Amino acid sequence: MTDNGLDRPILRLALPSMLAAISVPLIGLVDTAMVGHLSDVAFLGAVATASLLFDVLFWSAGFLRMGTTSIVSQYYGAGDRANCTATLYRALLLAAMIGLLVLLLRDPLSEVGFVLVGGTDEVQIWGQRYFDVRVFGVPLVLATLALNGFFLGVANVVAPLLITVVANVVNVAADYALIFGHWGAPELGVVGAAWASVLANGVGFVVGLSILLARYHPNLSVPSPAGLLDPARLRHLFDTNVNLLGRTLCLLFAQFSLVALVARMGDVPLAAHTVVWQLWALVSYGVDGFAHAAEALVGSALGSGNSTRARAYARRILGWGICIGLLFTVVYAVGLEFFVRILTSHAEVAVAAGGLTILVAVMQPLNAVVFIFDGIFIGANDMAYMFRAMALAAFAFFVPAVVVLVIWLDGGLLSAWIAYAALMVGRALPLALRYRTDTWLRTFVHSC
Repeated sequence: MTDNGLDRPILRLALPSMLAAISVPLIGLVDTAMVGHLSDVAFLGAVATASLLFDVLFWSAGFLRMGTTSIVSQYYGAGDRANCTATLYRALLLAAMIGLLVLLLRDPLSEVGFVLVGGTDEVQIWGQRYFDVRVFGVPLVLATLALNGFFLGVANVVAPLLITVVANVVNVAADYALIFGHWGAPELGVVGAAWASVLANGVGFVVGLSILLARYHPNLSVPSPAGLLDPARLRHLFDTNVNLLGRTLCLLFAQFSLVALVARMGDVPLAAHTVVWQLWALVSYGVDGFAHAAEALVGSALGSGNSTRARAYARRILGWGICIGLLFTVVYAVGLEFFVRILTSHAEVAVAAGGLTILVAVMQPLNAVVFIFDGIFIGANDMAYMFRAMALAAFAFFVPAVVVLVIWLDGGLLSAWIAYAALMVGRALPLALRYRTDTWLRTFVHSC
């Protein structure tokens, strides 16, 4: 198959996935933009710190989406529809268990989280109020992650797009009504932003469940308890998810540490970091559209036994990722501070964010390559190596950079972001070395 022949299936999956992925951080951007125009800059810091705790929860549970896609895509490529469905049920059951546990432990989780993340007293008070409401959306988000993992695994990228678009429309409308008290709604400020997120999460889950029942009803028969709890498949699911969780926790350790460091620099650096991080995330989620295409296409090709095609898809998608990264290098080099001023009316925040322009711009191509590598190796179900690579990046690259630049040299916001850039370099190197081998070009389908 020629490179041009590869582009059609790649773009068919990548473009809707990119639109869906970009819409994910829009909830955070909308909250940031609306809260950023409230009277007190501490409100913006409150949403930042509380949202970080939810990022930790949701990203830690990201294996519900990634692991489900990885396993389903290979079964789908092998034509095993029964195991595709069984994988979905196992993921939904796990999502329900984790969601219930989070609700039961929400008080100690928030207490420990706000102690670790820091911030001024006012930031913590309002952040706690935001957390106390938004936590009720956690089970809905986890179940939606499992549904999206199934949809991506069977190469249905339209369903996640519909889920996220509808959820974000609901979030924007609810934010406008509940933060500022429009359309007869109460004026709730920061708490209103939290209720808007919960409402959006609920609507998103209902949309996903409706699509599942409408399109896949003939294939949704519940397997027997013996089939659902098959030891070999449960062991594989456990190994996949534990390695993904370990990888994610290493990443979250770095991101959580970054915010904790910046929060102790004051409200203005924290607010600047919050806005720039939302813009950074927007690009990463956009590139993730192509990473999701890599998950589905590489996984399906390996499941069907065609490693040559899996390699060809991987190479072509990497090329697309680099092009997107270069495009955003130009966009951020020219307009980062302009975008920041749209999101907040506080001039001192925009000035502080503008100091990150060069670093944020030049990192975009490398970031894109890292995100595409993630998609390739998730599709290949090469989770153990991904875990080791992320641990190396976090503890051999990020931590030393933090110790030297932020703690020892007492650097400011820019030094903290340079340390995070070191993490991205540390992620790229071992993944590139793995990609050059043929070790990842294998399938688990016939072994469990």
